[in-house]
Amino acid sequence: MAFRFESHRETELQPNLLHSPMNKRIFLTLHAWIFVVTFSFCQQNLFNIPSGDITRKGKFFYQHQFNVYSADQFESKSHLVYGLGKNWDIGLNLVDLPISFKKGTSLLSANDAAGVFPFYPLLTATAQKQFDVGHHFQINVGTQLGGNIPANGGQYNWVYMNYALGRCNLPDHKGYFIAGPYHANDVYFGPSSSGQHIGWMFGYEVPLSSRISLMGDFVSGQNKKSVSTFGGVYNVSKRLQLCVAALLPYPNQELSKGAVIEINWYGYDFKD
Repeated sequence: MAFRFESHRETELQPNLLHSPMNKRIFLTLHAWIFVVTFSFCQQNLFNIPSGDITRKGKFFYQHQFNVYSADQFESKSHLVYGLGKNWDIGLNLVDLPISFKKGTSLLSANDAAGVFPFYPLLTATAQKQFDVGHHFQINVGTQLGGNIPANGGQYNWVYMNYALGRCNLPDHKGYFIAGPYHANDVYFGPSSSGQHIGWMFGYEVPLSSRISLMGDFVSGQNKKSVSTFGGVYNVSKRLQLCVAALLPYPNQELSKGAVIEINWYGYDFKD
C-alpha cells in the first residue's frame, strides 16, 4: 500500500514530502507513528475530551482512535501519556490525520493553506494537573500546545487548547461526570460563527457491569470540534479497553456524522 501526503492548499503542488532533510525527518517520524498505532494502540480521553484520569507515576497510557465517516474516509488520532506523580502527567498527541482509501491508494492529507482553518495533521505536547477537592470531586487543569505538520514547505502555525474540568465521582465506583470550559485557537478548532473558541465540554462514564460501561461526551460551539458522541466501553482485560460510539453532528449540524472506534492500552492494571 502506497502512502503520500496531499496538500489542500489552493496552489497545486506535487505531493512529495521528501524535498528537504527536515521534511524527510517528518515523513519518517509520521510513518513510524502510523506503524506503531496500526499494530498496537497526553491526556487520557473519553472520545473527544479529557477524561480527568491521571496516568500513574512512571507508567504510560496509549490511546488510538479512528473516526469513520464512510467506507473509505477515516481520521486518525493517537495519544501517548506518561505519569510524573503528584497528580501530574505529560504526553504527546498526533491528531486530525485524515486517511482515505481511493483508487487503491491510502492518502495522508495535510491542510496548511493560509487562513483556511483548521490545519491538520497536528502534533502537540500535553500537560495536566489534578487537584483533589474532597473524596468525590477533582479539578483538572490542562493544556495542549504544538503545531501542524506542513506538506511541501507549507505554512506552519502554533495551535493550543486549554481547559479546566471538574470531575464528580459517583459513590461505590458507579462512574463519573466531568464538565468545564475550554479555550482554543482557529488553527485547532477551525472557524467559529461566534468569532472565538470559548465554550464548555461535558462527558461521562457509567459502568453497567464489570466489563461494560456507557461513555460519551459533548463539545459546545459552532466549530469543527463541536460534536457529540454516545457509545460504550468493553474491558478486554485489566489493561486493554475497546470503545465504540456514534459520532453525532451536534451542536454543529454542518459536520459529518460517523462512528468512533477507540483502543485504550494501559501500562498498569487500571482497575486496581
